[in-house]
Amino acid sequence: MRPIKIRYSTKLFVMIVAILTLCELAFLAFQFNREQRYREELLNAQLTILNYQLLDHYDGGIVNVELWERTIDLPIQELQLAIFDKDGNVLYDNSGIEMQGNPLDREEIRMAEESETHRGFSVHNNDDVDDDDFYYYAALKEGDLFARTGALGHDVGISEFMQIDRSFIWYALLIYVILIAISWYTTSRIGSTIKRLSEFAQSAEKGEEIYDTKVFPRNELGMIAHNIVLIYVRWQRTLAERDRQAALARKEEEEKAKLKRELTNNINHELKTPVSAISLELETILTHRDKLSDAQLNMLLSRCKANSDRLLNMIKDILALNRLEEGAENIQRELLSLRDIVDDVTDNLLPKAEDAGIGFEIDLPETMMMLGNGPLLESVFNNLINNAILYSGGSTVSIFLQQEDEKSYRIIIGDDGTGIPEEHLEHIFDRFYRIESGRSRKKGGSGIGLAIVKSAAQFHGGDITVRNNPAGGLEFTLTLSKSM
Repeated sequence: MRPIKIRYSTKLFVMIVAILTLCELAFLAFQFNREQRYREELLNAQLTILNYQLLDHYDGGIVNVELWERTIDLPIQELQLAIFDKDGNVLYDNSGIEMQGNPLDREEIRMAEESETHRGFSVHNNDDVDDDDFYYYAALKEGDLFARTGALGHDVGISEFMQIDRSFIWYALLIYVILIAISWYTTSRIGSTIKRLSEFAQSAEKGEEIYDTKVFPRNELGMIAHNIVLIYVRWQRTLAERDRQAALARKEEEEKAKLKRELTNNINHELKTPVSAISLELETILTHRDKLSDAQLNMLLSRCKANSDRLLNMIKDILALNRLEEGAENIQRELLSLRDIVDDVTDNLLPKAEDAGIGFEIDLPETMMMLGNGPLLESVFNNLINNAILYSGGSTVSIFLQQEDEKSYRIIIGDDGTGIPEEHLEHIFDRFYRIESGRSRKKGGSGIGLAIVKSAAQFHGGDITVRNNPAGGLEFTLTLSKSM
């Protein structure tokens, strides 16, 4: 048989009820004793008054005392009245029974003789009468005389007089019930908190995901429990975020590895063409040197030079791209003027533009300062402007500032050429992506220039997008951060 499991709140409630019950019983016992003593003190005072009156009416005889005794109007039926001197001689006794022993030995007489008030009070059996009745005795000393008054405990009048007021019991019971109700309410709330903490501990032990959705009672224990759960939830979310970041990092590493494999394959493919061409042309020269005319030899050497230049440019672009992606933190930054960079690039490309029948329209402020890397920014504008010269088929390349705020510049680089088909726009920044591969190779393109532009823009805290201008031509929107 499985043992009965008692909740902590129930144990706590039972313990509180036990303590309250003990306190209630102690209070009732104390109050009963207090009420009894109070009644005895009232009776003592009443009997002491009779003692004073008894001595006042005693003048050495008993006539006045007997007459006074008949005038006593009290509910007490059996009063014992006695007077005796300092030697213990009985001078008056209304009971008509001789006292046994020396009256000076009685407790109330000794108290009256020894106390400063000359009064004494005791409760005991009557030694002069052979019965089980007990008496309340009050004694008073005046001069050489002692007065003693006794009242039978079982007397109806005394019983009524000594009757304890029990109304306090109902008040005590009412308070007891209220305290029990408060204890039950309090322990229930504590039990609710402990139950939630227990459920939380079990869920935490199982590694379950916990959300702080339930509300704890609004007390100190509830706040402590809430903070414990909240700390655990935050820790759990931190672990989840760590795992998510780790998964993203793994995914990023996998993508990088995939890109490296693709890059390696693309590089192998791209390098094979110029290397094969150079090898074939050199083999032709070496094999048929005596049979080639000067014009044919110059043509083959020119092709070798063009392919070697293309190979060199491709290697430079690949190194620049790797530098951006793997060592960006080591790239130097300095305060630069974008207008000066654009002017330098257009000045260098001006002869090529004139040969292609293309002019420049530049609308940039003289002062466009930003923190960045000069060679990378030159590469951005050089690639965009050079591509427009080589492939746009237009007559004008425009460069202007579209928007400036406290943090960034937005620059438009566009042409008035034919644009490109829409299906190519989303791939234009991919590595080795060419719209017309044959034409690009003939003009010395490496196929990764726009990929470098994209990475360089992101390195400078911005981005680049492209669209076909409705008025004609291709339009790049370049965003650059002023402070990165």
